[in-house]
Amino acid sequence: MKENKWLKEIPLIVLMLCPLGVYWYLKPLLPELLPSHYTIDQNGHWVVDGRMSPIGLVGGMLLVSVVIYLLLHLALVVKKWQPAIQQQSALLEPVMYMVKAGLVLLFTAIPVYTMLTGAGKLQGGAVWGYIGSIVLLILLNWFIYRLYSVMYRNSDDKPLSHQHYVIIWVGTHIVVSLAPLCALLLAGKVDFGRMIPQFILVFLAVCGNLMYNVRPNTYMGIRTPWTLKNETVWRKTHRLGGVVMFVLGTAGFIATLLVNEQWAHIILLLVLIVSTLISTVYSYVIYKKLIHQS
Repeated sequence: MKENKWLKEIPLIVLMLCPLGVYWYLKPLLPELLPSHYTIDQNGHWVVDGRMSPIGLVGGMLLVSVVIYLLLHLALVVKKWQPAIQQQSALLEPVMYMVKAGLVLLFTAIPVYTMLTGAGKLQGGAVWGYIGSIVLLILLNWFIYRLYSVMYRNSDDKPLSHQHYVIIWVGTHIVVSLAPLCALLLAGKVDFGRMIPQFILVFLAVCGNLMYNVRPNTYMGIRTPWTLKNETVWRKTHRLGGVVMFVLGTAGFIATLLVNEQWAHIILLLVLIVSTLISTVYSYVIYKKLIHQS
């Protein structure tokens, strides 16, 4: 009997729609504006620094839940037209579903909790912000651990040595953990907002230093249509791309030491765009040159 995989998606869809039901039930009791954004003051206390209407909060969080749901769902659908990653996708499917359910639950709980506290049905407190950060931190790191272990263990083409693979693995854990860690450890004297792009830039520089070792594979590296078609294009692109990532990542990190938080994020964005454009254009040029020579 063929399994109806879509049946397990019904609870997630119902979960995403729950805030609309809570809003309809509590509407007469809700204030005109509800807290929509929090920050931490110099004393380490959570304070509200943004508000919006209840329906705006519910609609915004519903949109976030739907986008996350679709992105993670499409990541599994890809296996239907990319046979090379079909085995890895099948192995990751249970993991992806648990992550999808966890994130949908998180972004559903936020508006429900906010409306319950706004209507006086539940006692508010900063402790829930810390609990949410801890849950997000655990969920992200569990997913990364499972993703890397499954992909490396079941891949026929190992793109890196195990030592270099572990370096990128650990670096990914650190980078994605920064945001929830900042929410847990933020203090007035430390500018964590600027540290996030700095950590990412350092991670890019480290990856760039390892890039020349990446062998052709189906899931890691500079995977343009032209690098995947020709091993020579792959090798040359990764040599140049590694240098570009290392130089721009290092230079970007130094630049963030001299600017404020807003410019630090702009520098990170510029480094990502420039390094991507250079690698993509170079792989295309090299591929066309090799085609004309043959």
